[in-house]
Amino acid sequence: MKKQIFLALAAAAIAALPGPALAARNSPAVYEAGRCIVQYDRAAANRLMATLPLGETAADLSGLNRRAAACAQRLAGEPAMQVRGALAQAMFARDFRSFGSDPDPRRGFINLNLPTQARPGADNDRTTQLYRWADCVVRNDSGSAERLLRTEAASPEEAAAIEGLRNYMAACMPAGTQLDIRLWELRSVIAQSAYHAVYRYWTGQLEAARGS
Repeated sequence: MKKQIFLALAAAAIAALPGPALAARNSPAVYEAGRCIVQYDRAAANRLMATLPLGETAADLSGLNRRAAACAQRLAGEPAMQVRGALAQAMFARDFRSFGSDPDPRRGFINLNLPTQARPGADNDRTTQLYRWADCVVRNDSGSAERLLRTEAASPEEAAAIEGLRNYMAACMPAGTQLDIRLWELRSVIAQSAYHAVYRYWTGQLEAARGS
C-alpha cells in the first residue's frame, strides 16, 4: 500500500512541476552539448566528470578549450548535475553502446564514484538520496533506463520512457518515504547511474546487472 501511495504522489509531483522552469532545464540542447564535448575532447569530458560536484552548484566549464569550449557554450549557467547527466549519457552511448554489449576496450572508461551504497555516518542529504535511488532503479530495470537515454529530452518519447520506469521508481524508495524529483534531475541521475552500473559490471564490481 505504501508503495502504491508513493507512486501516486510521484506522478502528482512530476505533473505539478512548473512548465517554463522545466523546459529551460530539460532541453535537447543540453544533451547535444554533452555529446559534442565527448565527441571532440573525451579527455576534457573525463576531467569534468572527475571534478564537477554532484548537485546543483553551477558547473565550472572554464577549464575547457578549443572545440570543447565551443560545445560548452550551450551549458552556460546550467547546474553541475545537469552537465554531468549530459556527459554521462554521451559517454554511455560511446563507451558501452547498450546494456549487455561488449564495451570497446579502447575507450577511456572512468569511475564516476557515485554515492550508491549507504554507509554508517555517511551524508544522507537529498543529492545522495537521489543517486542511491537512481542506482536501484537502473540496476533493476536497465532496459527502461536505456530507453530513456535514447529519447530526446523534453519529448513525448521521454515521457513514455519515464512512465515505463515508474514501478521501480516507487519500489526503490524506502517504505513510507517520499523523494520529490524534477524531470531534469531524473534524467541526469539515471544517465549517470546507467554509466556507473555498466562500468562497475565490466570492472568486476558487480556480479550481475541487479546485484552488487
